[in-house]
Amino acid sequence: MEAIPVATVQAGPPSGQTHARANHRWWALAVIGLAQLMVVLDATIVNIALPSAQQDLGFDNNGRQWIVTAYSLAFGSLLLLGGRLADLFGRKTTFIVGIVGFAAASAIGGAANGFTMLVVARAVQGLFGALLAPAALSLLTTTFTEPKERARAFGIFGAIAGSGAAVGLVLGGLLTEYLDWRWTLYVNDAIAVPALIGAIVLIGRSVPAERPKLDILGAALVSGGLFGVVYGFANAETHDWGNWMTWGFLAAGGVLLVAFFLWQTRAEHPVLPLRVLADRDRAAALSTILISSAGMFGVFLFLTYYLQSTLGYSPVKNGVAFLPMVGALMVLAQLSTNWLVPKVGPRIVVPAGMLLAAGGMVWLTRLGLDSSYAAHVLPPLLLLGAGLGMSMPAAMSYATLGVQASDQGVASAALNTTQQVGGSISTALLNTLAATAATNYAKDHLSDPLVKANAALHSYEVAYWWSAGFFAFAVIVTALLFRAKRRVNASAEDSEAQASATAAPDVAAAARTFPTAGIPAGGALGAEAGGAVAVRGQVRNGAGTPVPGAAITLLDTAGRQLARATTRDDGTYAVDSPERGSLVLIGSAPGHQPQVATLALNGTPVIHDLVILPSTIALAGTVRGSDGEVLSGALVVATDQHGDVAASTTTGTDGGYRISELLPGDYTLSVSALGHRPAAVPAVVSVESTRCDVRLSTAATLRGTVHTSDGRTLDDAQVTLVDAAGNVVGTHTTGVDGSYVFTDLSSQQYTLIASGYPAVATQVTVNGSQDGVDILLGHKEA
Repeated sequence: MEAIPVATVQAGPPSGQTHARANHRWWALAVIGLAQLMVVLDATIVNIALPSAQQDLGFDNNGRQWIVTAYSLAFGSLLLLGGRLADLFGRKTTFIVGIVGFAAASAIGGAANGFTMLVVARAVQGLFGALLAPAALSLLTTTFTEPKERARAFGIFGAIAGSGAAVGLVLGGLLTEYLDWRWTLYVNDAIAVPALIGAIVLIGRSVPAERPKLDILGAALVSGGLFGVVYGFANAETHDWGNWMTWGFLAAGGVLLVAFFLWQTRAEHPVLPLRVLADRDRAAALSTILISSAGMFGVFLFLTYYLQSTLGYSPVKNGVAFLPMVGALMVLAQLSTNWLVPKVGPRIVVPAGMLLAAGGMVWLTRLGLDSSYAAHVLPPLLLLGAGLGMSMPAAMSYATLGVQASDQGVASAALNTTQQVGGSISTALLNTLAATAATNYAKDHLSDPLVKANAALHSYEVAYWWSAGFFAFAVIVTALLFRAKRRVNASAEDSEAQASATAAPDVAAAARTFPTAGIPAGGALGAEAGGAVAVRGQVRNGAGTPVPGAAITLLDTAGRQLARATTRDDGTYAVDSPERGSLVLIGSAPGHQPQVATLALNGTPVIHDLVILPSTIALAGTVRGSDGEVLSGALVVATDQHGDVAASTTTGTDGGYRISELLPGDYTLSVSALGHRPAAVPAVVSVESTRCDVRLSTAATLRGTVHTSDGRTLDDAQVTLVDAAGNVVGTHTTGVDGSYVFTDLSSQQYTLIASGYPAVATQVTVNGSQDGVDILLGHKEA
């Protein structure tokens, strides 16, 4: 029997994929990298030029903050909107508009004749940067889809993103010292010209498969919320945390962001589809970006102060001092994305990188007034560069891996947003902590002749310790969230197998001889020229299991039915076609999504297998409290049998929730609401069962006061609550009134342990809210 040729399947690239010719992809990466460099440079390059700009334009010290804040406010608050616009109007178009707008704003800023003109130009830079950054990353994601090429591309891109701030310090110092501060802005135009030409010539056109309407309310809520958060932290940097504008903007931003996420569960065309955030690896990647961005500012900000103020480095020498760190970052970026992550997986590589970065920050805490660069600064810088190179590019790749083509822009924007918010939080928090540390040190060491220098050194040390803490926390988060390598690879292989079976023929099928037993009359192979042509194959589901009873239909290009059949118990089918040329094969089955393939028949028998995926089902229900009241705003998370998050949502005002796009199977619903104990219940999703109501018990509260035998309240006493199994539920340090409180407790017996003087243990049974459980602590002399 002669071998059966494989059918030719005419399938275009996936919807929304960038159509770049193979030999142009790496040139396209150069263009995307230039544009990204332009954006990340502006985070630091202007900082070096601020004193010169202030002297030239004559604005006061308060105005210096706005030169930086105007850019970060516009950039941070509009990133998600910019990412969604890229998805709606095409990534190449948005990318080009971003380059042109950013370059124009840079030219205006460089030519500024006053403070107002410079601030407006910086704000416009941020606006177009919010278009450019997510478009660049989504272009990279859709241009490089082959795993090995993708790893190399993200290694290069991650190195650019991670080292851009340090390069900005070097370039800013050079331009300011040897040319003029205005060139720190004009340099963007020099970068933008080749980037624009390359974008027009080299980057392929991407057209969204469908163009949904823009969610205006969602865009307003998220932009306002991010503005409030970024501005609140920026205000804390120059004022204090008690300032009404600081906590007012932070609170308003938080409320708007909560409202945004609630609205996204109902919006028909959400700005940020929550499915983008539901993947476990993506959550780990975004957490890495957020926390490491916060930690990185401890290096660039306070080490810059140290090098210039303590060691007396010039701006140029200061920037050059960071170059070894950039080199280590770039080397490890390529090593981790091309070799380490494919070999051992992100669950080991990313936490290891964070651990190295934490070690580098701890090493920096040992710097003194007489430290030298080669012996004391360079080694921790190299360690930091290696750590960031191992973790940042891998996290950037996983933050956009597996996202639908229609969501690539907003997924990229989510990555940039976490990076921006992490930097804003870190700058404000570390500046505040460092300033407080310096003040307290100076008060306690008034007799020290070098009190000012030592106070500054102490403040840097505090900032380094906090940055090390950020990285250490990232080690725990990423180790827990990232999937093990086996599961990640299995998912990738399953996805590739499904895509291959849907868009292209099963190559392995070409080597096998199709079984002939039970084939209906007229379906024999080797049809004579001019007779019927046999089309045969097998229908399987996503797990590779044969699907019996699936309907197979063969149509011509005019839509006329040429033949139909039903798959057997082993999923095989056979139909005969009297026609030649391009024909359409349709496979469908109850509870599954239909699949269509275009076959080219030229008179010889062909074989084509189909993969049909189960149809998604919506799971709905109501969340109520113990007394039957509906609970709005409760978080509902569905995890599959492997423990991976399949979807999440929040309940509406009626306590109802609805999770769409679930595959049939067994799930665990985890539900939590403010003031109630969380619950986890099993849910079986099938055509017959699509509802699961959940009831939450009210959380209990335990409060009381710690006092002495003579009735005085004790502050700074440590109160620990231990459950019946011996687990520590929580620890509280009493305030000036001696009070303590534990919330969100379940009704059961606990042990209260108070210390500060000889420890005292008290048995407490909690049933609902328990007030007035006072603890008596005696003095050591008693």
